[in-house]
Amino acid sequence: MTRFVLRRILAAVPIGLIVTLGVFALVFAMPGDPLRELAGDKPIPAAVLAAKRAQFHLDQPFIVQYLLSMKDILTGHFGTTFAGADIAAQLRLRIPVTLKLTLLANAFQWTLGLFFGIYAGFKRNGLVDRSLLLATLVLLAVPGLVAYFAAQYLFGVELKWFPVSGVLEGFPRSYLLPALVIGLLGFAGLARLMRTSIVDTVNADFVKTARAKGLGEQRVLWGHILPNALLPIVTFIGIDLAGMFGGAIITESIFNLPGLGQFMFQAIKLKEGGVVVLLSTLAFVSFIVINLLVDVLYGVLDPRVRNV
Repeated sequence: MTRFVLRRILAAVPIGLIVTLGVFALVFAMPGDPLRELAGDKPIPAAVLAAKRAQFHLDQPFIVQYLLSMKDILTGHFGTTFAGADIAAQLRLRIPVTLKLTLLANAFQWTLGLFFGIYAGFKRNGLVDRSLLLATLVLLAVPGLVAYFAAQYLFGVELKWFPVSGVLEGFPRSYLLPALVIGLLGFAGLARLMRTSIVDTVNADFVKTARAKGLGEQRVLWGHILPNALLPIVTFIGIDLAGMFGGAIITESIFNLPGLGQFMFQAIKLKEGGVVVLLSTLAFVSFIVINLLVDVLYGVLDPRVRNV
């Protein structure tokens, strides 16, 4: 298992460099001058503009800017944004917001998805099963942006059940509406996968053999069906967790949540390459860590993958 984990970590290093370099190149290629755009219609003296360019290394070639950004990340000296905000302080404020949103959304998604998926799988073709398939089909057909704006207007503006945006009402109230929308949209895929996995496992030969040996239903359920049915679910949940940062960019921007996603959106808009690379690196590291945990858990559930 140790060699398995080390191989994954070593393979992630060159991929991380390629990802961060590609992200930085895309930001670098965006048109416009970020410092002039930040000033708006106000004129900037040439000397001040030159000093600001030198401060943020914007007068350097592309590859030099990228290497300096990576150096700042590796040494922990994140510096400031173009507007003068301390990046490290911004991270301390914003990371908890994204974590709260993600954990609450996943709590809704996993609870609903696993419960209804397992129940529908064991009660195949019943009322719950047919209702689940219809409900999830509708949810999967609704675009995420439409769901966000519709929920915000209906439950925030019209019914006033939840805050429309911001975090002024604290946790969990300020996070409930976006978390519910994310959770319901994710629930559809998870419930369908869980239901299908249960149905496939129940009909597998090893389950029939276990029953033929006289094992009780509870032992067959907990010892044979669920451990095997959960294998694809672990992978699904891992990918879902690892992709939480990408989804946060849209959600936090729509609901005005001051998290990492909103920070990334603002940095892209202002062409702050260093901030974008930093946040991309954090997202990539979290992706690798979560996938490592998933691989380890997968190895516990199915020892055969340890030698892959």
